[in-house]
Amino acid sequence: MYNQETLIKQYDNLALITELHGNRGLLWNDDIGFLPFLTKKQHRGLVVGDFVDYQKLDDTSVVIKSIKQPFNEMQRLNKRGAIQNLVNNLTQIILVISPQPKPNYLLIDKFILISELMQCQLTIVLNKIDLSFVNVQKELILYNQLGYEVIKISAKTRTNEKKLIKKLQNHRSVLVGQSGVGKSTITNLLLSSDKIKTRSLSAKSKKGKHTTTSTKIHLLNKDTFLIDTPGIENLHPNIHLIEDIQKGFVEIYQDNLKCKYRDCSHLKEPSCQIKENVSLDKISGQRYKHYKKLVSTYL
Repeated sequence: MYNQETLIKQYDNLALITELHGNRGLLWNDDIGFLPFLTKKQHRGLVVGDFVDYQKLDDTSVVIKSIKQPFNEMQRLNKRGAIQNLVNNLTQIILVISPQPKPNYLLIDKFILISELMQCQLTIVLNKIDLSFVNVQKELILYNQLGYEVIKISAKTRTNEKKLIKKLQNHRSVLVGQSGVGKSTITNLLLSSDKIKTRSLSAKSKKGKHTTTSTKIHLLNKDTFLIDTPGIENLHPNIHLIEDIQKGFVEIYQDNLKCKYRDCSHLKEPSCQIKENVSLDKISGQRYKHYKKLVSTYL
């Protein structure tokens, strides 16, 4: 996992792309604040979240000199089925679930896989604890045992709001989760909170309920950013080998070398330690089923 303090120092004299609309956008740097820019043809591959070297033209505009290689990329499938970079250089994924609608655990495990491939910290946020959440307790215990922190909140009643805000500190975080879990409600809560200084990236503040139409990065305070983006349901994991999928299943990945065959896929091979662990309930049968589903989907 990338060290956040190292990353901050590494990009100290650079600017962060916070909005992008065609060849126009906004960038941010602690010294200059927010400034608009225009991109040139050689910079058409620019993505929100990119760090760029810039030259200030005057007090109101800058020109981009170069784009730094991103250390990770969050990708999705667009309407044509092509892979598209949604946002770059994340340090944390906030996976939001709730008692209602009923959690889609295959989708949850897909998000966990993406976080591991991106080398992002992942935190699970259980929203709507003002409702009964006994139906998700077993799974939350499992994910916590696998090393993923769980924070329980209610965006509606603002329960544990401070705990969530603290978790966001010194990170570039994005909220993911299935439709209806309250991602927009949480975003509205964070952007209107008086516990942290928030700044909208739009020249004009929008009234009414939050609606995501394009990717934006909101500055919550110094070195703390909230990425707001559409298209989360269509996220695409960057998979090339079966080992890539195994990285999203720590209970499988850590026991890889205990199988009879060094390159065991844990699907049909004999003397497979992983399949034995599943039969002994040492590994979740549901998680193993999702592992096989993701293998068949992406390989």
